[in-house]
Amino acid sequence: MPLTSFVMATHHMKSTHFDNYDIDEVANDVARRIVASDNEFEKRMKFVTSDIMEVKEKLMEYDCIFLAALVGMRKDRKLKIIEHVRKHMKAGGYLLVRSATGARAFLYPEVDEVDLPGFEVLSVFHPTNEVINSVVLVRKPFFDN
Repeated sequence: MPLTSFVMATHHMKSTHFDNYDIDEVANDVARRIVASDNEFEKRMKFVTSDIMEVKEKLMEYDCIFLAALVGMRKDRKLKIIEHVRKHMKAGGYLLVRSATGARAFLYPEVDEVDLPGFEVLSVFHPTNEVINSVVLVRKPFFDN
């Protein structure tokens, strides 16, 4: 479920269009039914069933990509996905990685700053309340070092 997109679209980015990729067609069907009740919301949400590792050229179109906590449930897999996204995303584009830290890392793989070579780390947030996911915001540099 694209919960990040739902929250961002309804509370923070009220005119932004969201393309949501999920490998699970059933999850996309449920998401489509959720947004179908609001015509304006539905117009801003697109759901694509695809393995993100197969998506290449399309990644160049996005200014910002959100990588959900459930994408890549093993750290090695998540890091491969992050590297794939970095390779194909636009220079200057932002990637927001949902992660976890401490005991929360039992639920989701932890992604640290050192796991993000080729990116400029802009911000790292680890919640201390009931929120589970940490957030790492990075940008792909315009020029490689």
